Amino acid sequence: MVRGGYSACDMLTAYSELKPILFTLVFLAGMGGFAYSVWRMGRLARLGKDAEGMFDEPVDRFGKVIYLVFFQRKVVEEKFGWNHVIFFWGFLIITVGHAEFFMRGMIPSFSLGFLGNKIYSAILLGGDVMAFVVMFAVFAALFRRIVVRPSHIHYKSMDGFRILSLIFWVMATYFLATSFGLRGGHPDVANHAGPLVISNWISGLWASVPQERAGTLWYEMFWWAHAIVLLTFLNVIPHSKHIHLIGAIPNIYVHKRNKHRAALARIDDMDNAETFGAGRFNDFSWKGLLDTYACTECGRCDLYCPARRTGKPLEPQQVIHDLRHNLYINGDPIIKERGIFAFAQAPDDLAPELPLIAESEETRQYGQTSPEVLWACTSCGACVGACPVLIDHVDTIMDMRRHLTLMEGNISPELANTFKNIENNHNPWGIGHDKRADWAEGLGLKYWGGSESANEFEYLFWVGCAGSYDTRAQKTMKALTKVLDAGDVTYAILGQHEKCTGDPVRRTGNEYAFDMMAQENVQTLNDFGVKKIVTACPHCFNTLRNEYPAFGGHYEVVHHSQLISQLLEQGRVKVDEGTMKRVTFHDPCFLGRWNDETEAPRKTLAAIRRLNVVEMEESGKKSFCCGAGGGQMWMEEHTGKRVNIERTEQALAVEPDVIAVGCPFCMTMIEDGVKSFDREEDVQVLDLAEVVADALVPMPTKVRDEPAVRDPDPDETPVQVH
Repeated sequence: MVRGGYSACDMLTAYSELKPILFTLVFLAGMGGFAYSVWRMGRLARLGKDAEGMFDEPVDRFGKVIYLVFFQRKVVEEKFGWNHVIFFWGFLIITVGHAEFFMRGMIPSFSLGFLGNKIYSAILLGGDVMAFVVMFAVFAALFRRIVVRPSHIHYKSMDGFRILSLIFWVMATYFLATSFGLRGGHPDVANHAGPLVISNWISGLWASVPQERAGTLWYEMFWWAHAIVLLTFLNVIPHSKHIHLIGAIPNIYVHKRNKHRAALARIDDMDNAETFGAGRFNDFSWKGLLDTYACTECGRCDLYCPARRTGKPLEPQQVIHDLRHNLYINGDPIIKERGIFAFAQAPDDLAPELPLIAESEETRQYGQTSPEVLWACTSCGACVGACPVLIDHVDTIMDMRRHLTLMEGNISPELANTFKNIENNHNPWGIGHDKRADWAEGLGLKYWGGSESANEFEYLFWVGCAGSYDTRAQKTMKALTKVLDAGDVTYAILGQHEKCTGDPVRRTGNEYAFDMMAQENVQTLNDFGVKKIVTACPHCFNTLRNEYPAFGGHYEVVHHSQLISQLLEQGRVKVDEGTMKRVTFHDPCFLGRWNDETEAPRKTLAAIRRLNVVEMEESGKKSFCCGAGGGQMWMEEHTGKRVNIERTEQALAVEPDVIAVGCPFCMTMIEDGVKSFDREEDVQVLDLAEVVADALVPMPTKVRDEPAVRDPDPDETPVQVH
């Protein structure tokens, strides 16, 4: 006994009895704080509008989670993604040991040893080794931020350094506690010393520390330090860049499956809607708000964004972060006024404290997006394609564009003129609608006259506005008819019954005009009994294939590169070896990235054996945009470098004789780029159809079995072709 007090043994016994109680209080406080933060996140997201179809097909959704989360398939598409794999699997393995750590803190006799010695040893070994590996991953991440400094990550972010520091101390306190416990023979670890290979090695560093002190004072001190760091880290997660640890898995699970990923959402009850688009955070669906929790801040969306890379103010990652901050600023007061268990949408008449869309880039505050940012988007989908957690950046931007266009009338003069042209003449050029089929004069083409034509023609050839009115695109259309005729394909055109699909107005926010155009076109196509469509325009292709189903238009739509590739494969079209040329192919965004078609164009070029096909640095699904999408074809670029110039530089870098394209808008943009470099004399820009048409082996002349039918007047009763 210590005179006038307690012995060390008595104090240790008292501490051992109090420790579970103290830890239980600390643990419950920490978990309570974490649970409250997560519940707040859920309540804030629920302020958004309802989202339909987010929980159907559960098996496929779980499969997507396993594929993207546990296999990290999109994460490892970038080299440094493997460092994230170490973090992910390291924490996953270590978490098993942490579960035992927390349970043992409350119930000292608890152990996972009931799983059997082999399994338990594997858990201990895995946790010990992975904790060591994760520390190296922390140093790699710090080196990247401090030394490498990639332009697409926020390497100056203190939040990033705070998270990396916490991860380091989680591992460091684990090793300090375990190694001192091994040195002092503490029963929590000493009985399982074998599998703790790294901790055993570190314990050798404490040879000068008395065993009794190591196993009591130092072990317990670092044990508590580990517990506090863990619970602190847990509570920092919902308020940091690591919020994705909470938001990513549910966001992947509820990813858009009720429509094609390239299709924008239709506004329900358009005629009675009082607002259009998203001018407030609560105009988004809860899924759109959940997107903001999923962001990993990997910066890949910024890395591949053509607008950002050419000096425009758009940064897709920042758009998502601004929306989340706007949600916090305007949403927190709402949920604070409600009961803690209230879980409902925001009121329809909400007047936000901070507007979602700023008046200009100069006046923009954190938590706002400017019109300049929104109008810079080409809707190419590079951000969506690169995102490892399936955030729909383009949907978010287009929803805000709808608000700018339909609610504020905030559009450029040239875009206003485009809208007027489409409204008056059903095409962006404003050329008379009665001239839509003039390009086909003298070709002997047939017109789809009515429902009976479905029995005569396999395909409706959807020419599109560019093919009908742009003189350069008309050459592509004529080349395509030459190839289709050589392949003995039965097809017809609509002539004046064809109108703009509406892609230019939809992706510039004029959903009201698109809705009417889509309904009218679908009515025409359905009345005419159309089942299969071929088009040379990826924008028409995407609209007809992926967006018209929402309006009752269900068709088999193929891009001309797909049909040509099929004809070549079947031997229905023969090509000679041609002239030896070096060719590179520019993938249209709405064909390659949005619709996953990258092989057909390359198979088509490969069929002409003397063509030397070379790839640009960015090609296929990672192709760089030409700059025409998202309505940019009809707007001027006032900031930074022109996107088409950047893409043309990439094409010219591989020293081609021919730049092949598969889109009339890409044709315009790349041709303009080639001219700006004064290379039009030695570098041709040709559509795939033109390349194949030039290489066609002469076939016996086909005599049409009947004369061409005149272009029917759309105001007349459709001509029936028998």
